[in-house]
Amino acid sequence: MFRNGRREKRCASAQAVPTLGALAILAFIQLSAGAPVRAEGVAASGGSLVDKLHEKQILTDEEYNQLRDRDSRVDGLLKLLDGLSVGTLAYVEFSGGKEKNDHSFNRFALNRGYINVKKTLTPWLRFRVTPDAYQESNGDFKLRLKYLYAEMVPPSVSFLTDMAAEVGIGHMPWLDFEEHINPYRCQGTMFIERAKTFNSADLGVSLRGYFGGQLDQDFQKKVGKYYAGRYGSWHLGIYNGGGYHAAEKNENKIPQVRVTLRPLPGLIPGLQASYFGLFGRGNDKIFGVSPEYHVNLCMLSYQDSWVTLTGQYARTRGDNKGSLVVPGTNTALRGEGYSFFFNTRLPVLDRKLNLFARYDHFDPDTRSWVTGGQDAYDLVNGGLAWEFYSHWLLLAVYEQVMYENNCTGPGAVPKAGSNLEDDLRGQLVLQISF
Repeated sequence: MFRNGRREKRCASAQAVPTLGALAILAFIQLSAGAPVRAEGVAASGGSLVDKLHEKQILTDEEYNQLRDRDSRVDGLLKLLDGLSVGTLAYVEFSGGKEKNDHSFNRFALNRGYINVKKTLTPWLRFRVTPDAYQESNGDFKLRLKYLYAEMVPPSVSFLTDMAAEVGIGHMPWLDFEEHINPYRCQGTMFIERAKTFNSADLGVSLRGYFGGQLDQDFQKKVGKYYAGRYGSWHLGIYNGGGYHAAEKNENKIPQVRVTLRPLPGLIPGLQASYFGLFGRGNDKIFGVSPEYHVNLCMLSYQDSWVTLTGQYARTRGDNKGSLVVPGTNTALRGEGYSFFFNTRLPVLDRKLNLFARYDHFDPDTRSWVTGGQDAYDLVNGGLAWEFYSHWLLLAVYEQVMYENNCTGPGAVPKAGSNLEDDLRGQLVLQISF
């Protein structure tokens, strides 16, 4: 009997250890799937099982203490994983064409490689860190920080709802908003970023929210759940100004604001009117003074389950780097441009196949201070996008950039007689996202 009883104890002990191991493995599987892991009930269940086995004298005191110690370590691991999610966003491209005066190219490229790590600590406190893989000019792939911020969720204040504050390397107010209307960032940067006026993230603090709560769940499910304020959304912040991969070279800070109004949420919920502005000085000093850096941008957009349309107009002074100036001075160039975007879901492949097109025009020197004119560029692209899995896209795109005689390229100071030929590019792009 003693031997049989002892055998039963060993059997129970051997079964308890795999049970705890299975719980830890389950937590890792949930984490790798991108789902937040919840420790409540898991550790408690394991502890309850061990306690009951000990109470029934199936486990000896020594075995009980060993399992409780092991259970405590698993519980600590599960608490660490509680609210944690890991995901990725990557753009892999094959493209061919010609650029820079008939310089031909044919290449595979990795244009983005995010690893998104997010942690929910409490209902009002969250954290995110996103390293981004990029390729240097010598071909080496390296990691740099794209986002690293604490996110705090204050309570709603009357008409201002669904608020969140970011402290650290966080989102600037405009591009994340536009990229949730035009979903093809994997093809290339948006209009104002393509003109190299600013990028999408910077070191600073910001606060965003909605006007009057959220749109109904049916709209969010069929059209989009991001920036789904019933009467619009807003975002304001103050940043270093140079962007997430630039060192701060002056004492200036850049306030930025986006205000989006949804005038007819009951009748035309997809119609939005947006304004974005930033006001400060470029991230450089020329003759001891940083050049002006201003942006005023307006956009009218419409979204429904079938069609997306946008039209925007921007006026600028200088750029975030402080380099778009009249040569030999610190006088910032005055720029102006506009962009249109169209996307429609085709009634094939379960409405997962999209047809899209875009047109940009930007003139970095509307006053003709440098060359006397003829320094703008025009961009046109279009193609097909197939969402073959949730947030996974396959794009086939043709793009052409046409330069006026004195244009030296997006974000560059014009130069007389540049005479750049058109850039031509055909692309196949895969967006990986989970």
